[in-house]
Amino acid sequence: MGTDRTRAAPMHPTVSPAANPPEPTAASPGSALQQDWMRFGLWRAQRLTYLEGLLGWLRESGIDPTLWHDALLGLEQRLRQDVVQLAFVAEYARGKSELINAIFFAGSGRRMLPAAPGRTTMCPMEMRTDPRQPRMLRLLPIDTRADPASLAQWKERPQAWIELRVDDDDAMARALERLAETMRIDTRRALSLGFDVDHTNGAGERSEAMVVVPRWRHALLHIEHELLAQGLSVLDTPGLNALGAEPELTLSLIPGAQAVLFLLGADTGVTRSDLELWNQHVGAAGRARSLVVLNKIDTLWDPLRTPAEVDAQIEAQCNAVAEVLQVPRERVFALSAHKALVARIRGDDALLRRSGLLALEAALGRVADAERRELIDGGWRATLLDTLMLVERQLQQQIEQVAAQIDELGALQGRNRGLVTGLRRRVHDERVEFDAGLRRVHALHAVNARQLGAAAALLDPTALLEPLQQLRQRVRDALLKTGLREALQQACTEAQHRVHAVERQLDDNRAMLGAAFEQLNTEFAFGLPIPKPLRLEGARLELAELQRSYLAYLSPARWLQLQRGNHAQRLLDAALARLRAVLERAQNDVQAWNHAALASLDAQLRERRRGLARRAQNLEQVDHADADLGQRVAALRQQHDELRQRRARARRQFEVVLS
Repeated sequence: MGTDRTRAAPMHPTVSPAANPPEPTAASPGSALQQDWMRFGLWRAQRLTYLEGLLGWLRESGIDPTLWHDALLGLEQRLRQDVVQLAFVAEYARGKSELINAIFFAGSGRRMLPAAPGRTTMCPMEMRTDPRQPRMLRLLPIDTRADPASLAQWKERPQAWIELRVDDDDAMARALERLAETMRIDTRRALSLGFDVDHTNGAGERSEAMVVVPRWRHALLHIEHELLAQGLSVLDTPGLNALGAEPELTLSLIPGAQAVLFLLGADTGVTRSDLELWNQHVGAAGRARSLVVLNKIDTLWDPLRTPAEVDAQIEAQCNAVAEVLQVPRERVFALSAHKALVARIRGDDALLRRSGLLALEAALGRVADAERRELIDGGWRATLLDTLMLVERQLQQQIEQVAAQIDELGALQGRNRGLVTGLRRRVHDERVEFDAGLRRVHALHAVNARQLGAAAALLDPTALLEPLQQLRQRVRDALLKTGLREALQQACTEAQHRVHAVERQLDDNRAMLGAAFEQLNTEFAFGLPIPKPLRLEGARLELAELQRSYLAYLSPARWLQLQRGNHAQRLLDAALARLRAVLERAQNDVQAWNHAALASLDAQLRERRRGLARRAQNLEQVDHADADLGQRVAALRQQHDELRQRRARARRQFEVVLS
């Protein structure tokens, strides 16, 4: 869903409020959740329509693209690529598959994901809509765990996956049944693949020298779905043992989800394995974005009790769950996924309301629509306002330069040729002074480049992560896999120190640029804004959470698991990938900040150079009587009016998008 920066400008260079897509009405088909997601999709389409119109107008306006191109194209790309990942996390037999069926597949009139009693989905599954991919289920064999490559790396190896076409609902249901497949292997092989055979509540049942494990390690489902097409992806995770064997799930995929649905069974309450799953794989940071589902409340629908007594029992369970998991009561939802699916297939509105699913979908709808809009709006408005300021300043500079030329040429009417010669000499002197100023600007660029290079070196993933790379090589053949906790803690701490050092360095850089800009504003009447301070708050928070989650994962209870197979290598691979991603995003933020800080300077320098050249040309033509002085002044007045109109038009164009 990325954007191509070289694509042609849209056919409509202006933006019209009439392009506003219609809001969905109460009569729209589908659930309230679908309407919320569709509402967001329409809102995003509207934003993109307006933004594309603004970009088209700017391309035709002649306004220097360094002032707006990267900022607005980046805004468009972020909006197109905006995706919310919804992670379903639960122990086995809590009804995850049935809940996914009720939310996403009830419209097919059947149960799509296998949800029979006992074990169902045995491997993690990611579900998304990707127009570049055919409808397909891709399955990664469990034996790939013998290779230390990460899941991200395996996703780049399509030949390793089993591919099943799912061109219709029947084919998809048959393909998804394979998610429940298991295989029997000997205990030694299971240990080498990272399974904890001492657990009996998940994949890894023991039977003398053989154990039962999932046949598949990971699944990717690409389908056309109206919810997924609005920027949603789903991560379905199996139970505790499977998550423990895949550090990348716990330490990368689940933390990357914008919302986590944590399922419990009303018939079991919060069991020991539920609590272990919650603490180890959702964690303290995940609580803020988690919705807890108390599923299977239909087991409490006792016909010998009054409805009020049943409701009181369900409410007591919800309160107890909220207290044990330390989440607000309003984020605990009691429902029956099975009854919700039955109700949707049968069109039974009363049963659907009683199932409790609608309250959960309303909460997900708030995440999809209102919260997501609010999150996007902050960066959206800031980028547009900053860009408008730069555009208006350049246009104002052009207006002032043309006005000065009008005054300059107007003063020549009826005067002698000696005055023209004097003005030409003055323009020449201004060009000499400007060229001297350019030498200072070049020196400023050189100093800025050195400081930026020093900041980039601090955030260089290769240098920072070298100790972890060396540790990965050592643990590959080591008898005892030791030193992981200390090395990861040191790497995270060092990365945080470097981020703070970069911020301090950028503050010095900003002070240097600010002083230089003030001097240039005074000498050349520029309108250079002082760069805004850059705070890498996102990187700091992510590094702190990464450190907390890794240290929690590397508990003494997991020491034995780290000694098996290549689990330690896969853990380090996941850590290396996530740390590298954080550092690279911070580098990109620094480069974008620096580009924005210098864009106005470079644009105003180019405009001043062009202005001096135009003044010199006008005076030369007047001096040689190549053009009538009155005609030159009239042409400049017309240009002055056009620039004023362009400035007003630019503000209107930006205001339409901002509104």
